[in-house]
Amino acid sequence: MLKRVILFLKKYADLFRDLPVMDELTTELETNLNEIDNLRQLQATDITGLRKQKESFRKSALQKAVVCCHALLVYAKRVGNEVLAGEMYYTETDMNKMSDNTLDTVLGVIYKSVLAYQTQLVPYGISPVKVTEFKAAIDVFKTAIGTPKGGAISRKQSTEQLLVLFDDELVIADKVDLMIDTIKFSHPAIYAEYHNNRKVLYYSGSLTLKCEVTDAATGLALEGVLVSFALDGNIVLEKLTSKAGGFTVKTMDEGTYSVTVKRLGYLTQILTVNVLDVELNAIKVALVKESSE
Repeated sequence: MLKRVILFLKKYADLFRDLPVMDELTTELETNLNEIDNLRQLQATDITGLRKQKESFRKSALQKAVVCCHALLVYAKRVGNEVLAGEMYYTETDMNKMSDNTLDTVLGVIYKSVLAYQTQLVPYGISPVKVTEFKAAIDVFKTAIGTPKGGAISRKQSTEQLLVLFDDELVIADKVDLMIDTIKFSHPAIYAEYHNNRKVLYYSGSLTLKCEVTDAATGLALEGVLVSFALDGNIVLEKLTSKAGGFTVKTMDEGTYSVTVKRLGYLTQILTVNVLDVELNAIKVALVKESSE
């Protein structure tokens, strides 16, 4: 579970203090997870409540922006950075009067400055956690104002966003895996603890299965691969891989599936996959080209 991985990384933050990238990956995981949580809240909200929720997200993003803007302004005046001071002269009253789209633009400007001066802003109360929370608030507000007329968020739109975010989480988690490998022999108990937390990495209701197919020789993604799922001898699902070489499935019945992976010019592979609805089931297949001899 993602939350378990994040808690693990925070628990052993001192162990990885000589690896700054680990702190960055932890922040990225947490930011994405916050966005996923917020999007799922939006999905669960009825149409009548969407406008109220958008206003709640607007208020949250605005308040965080005011805090960051004030810190930037104080810092700029202290060091004599007149350009930054001029750019950050936004008041809460000013932002309250802005349209959603204008405010979204201004939030982006403020966040960009926060990132540029992140280290310098720590003494002014802008910690990395606050930066992460600010980014998450901006993203969910942006999502809320991008809804169709009438305030209804398309379930398809939000589901697609969830899939993208979850894919991002898996990419980040893979990077964490590589870093964790560096302590495999020096701290075997901690290494094992990590993998106990990592093995069930899912977000219930958003994805059940993720499939990736590549060329075994080049490692490149393969488009147009037919992947068939059979249960008790009956084909229950067939999917073609996209240009990115994969596809996702939101829901599948639990069971042990025989999975056939085939594409013209490649040797067909058949594998067995146990699908559970409480975790993300990942399938990675590398197809070998047929011999030309």
